[in-house]
Amino acid sequence: MQVEIVSGDARESLPAWQGRADAWFLDGFSPARNPELWAPELMAQVGAHTAPGGTFATYTAAGHVRCALAAAGFAVERIPGFAGKRHMSRGVLA
Repeated sequence: MQVEIVSGDARESLPAWQGRADAWFLDGFSPARNPELWAPELMAQVGAHTAPGGTFATYTAAGHVRCALAAAGFAVERIPGFAGKRHMSRGVLA
């Protein structure tokens, strides 16, 4: 297994990154507090930098986030949350 950490503002570092991820854990920031990090343009970059069959998981179940990830090519589902959270989202690159 290989782990790569790309530091910096995701809006700048992700488009410049040459790699593809097998899995994303999209969290650490709330869509209500940091909407720019959930923008459709950034979620499109997540999709573009995901290996075929790659996955994502996130604690957020916000509808606009799920729509942006679906537009980026993911099959998205809202599932029961973890550790007391009502719902969360996960998906696979279609």
